[in-house]
Amino acid sequence: MSGMICETAIAGDRLVGLECDRDKGKNNMKTLKVVVLVALMSLVSHAQERSTADATYALKGPVRTLKLEVATFVSKDGDHVEGPRVAEMEAWFNEDGNRTDLKIYNEKGVLSRRIVMKFDGRKMTEALNYDGAGKMWLRILNVYDDKGRLKEVLTYHGDGSLRTKKTYKRDERGQAIEISAHSAQGVLLDQFKNTFDGARLLTTERKVYREDGSLASVNFYEAGKKRSETTTYQPDGSIANKTVVTNQQLEEYGPDGSLQKTGTISTEHRMVDEVVLNKDGSRKKESNTPDQIDANGNWTKMTRWQTDSQGTRPLAIAYRTLTYYERGDVSPK
Repeated sequence: MSGMICETAIAGDRLVGLECDRDKGKNNMKTLKVVVLVALMSLVSHAQERSTADATYALKGPVRTLKLEVATFVSKDGDHVEGPRVAEMEAWFNEDGNRTDLKIYNEKGVLSRRIVMKFDGRKMTEALNYDGAGKMWLRILNVYDDKGRLKEVLTYHGDGSLRTKKTYKRDERGQAIEISAHSAQGVLLDQFKNTFDGARLLTTERKVYREDGSLASVNFYEAGKKRSETTTYQPDGSIANKTVVTNQQLEEYGPDGSLQKTGTISTEHRMVDEVVLNKDGSRKKESNTPDQIDANGNWTKMTRWQTDSQGTRPLAIAYRTLTYYERGDVSPK
């Protein structure tokens, strides 16, 4: 699976590889689902000029820094007691709202990964990925044409050898109609195909492949219906699962086509409330409740709850510490 490319997928033309390799420095925030997968949300919204702060973290206002800490509830003498806070991530943004630095921590709060991004104006030019010890293991280089459009995205291993190369095909309007990423050995790993009616996006199809060339997943997005369908495949070609997102509603199906999970993506904070459907007919619901909102409309404290046959109880609580730019501030680009 290490050959797959995990993208920051902001509507076709702004695809830039940042967090590559799912087996390197995995993000712990999955437990709380406080941040929906970027690719999923970008397919839902297809906003081309959104900042990282908005598109990735659903942040409002001139955010300078973001820190996320999570505490898990434990049962003690019949009560649910909040455990110690553990840092999960920290992010820094420039005044354009684009992320310039990201630190990811493991389940013990120890730094496991850092990504440093460089910009020329609003265009990201380079991203450097480091492990927890500070060793650079991945470099991403964005190459632009004379009109400021992405032409190529090159990724390199820490030793400087080529890892992947992504190329763009454009129509007469300059819109990206095909984006393909190949390994250094020439194996197709990732491909987007977009269709347009004039300047209006109609559909996007994405196919992700393993290093051996086998198909790993297919996503098809219909802009008019605001519908995205993703099918993932086992190495033998059989279906692993299927996820359908229509507007803000999510459905997940198992290999046999049975409905296993439903969810709702909130428009305000872009969080997922989900219901798991068990084979015995029982249900388990997990939902997020923002407990505190700051003056800019960003949540700073949020509790994740679980409801099942045994009742409702808190699972974990997340704390976000945010700082903001003031007028006249100058940030590094």
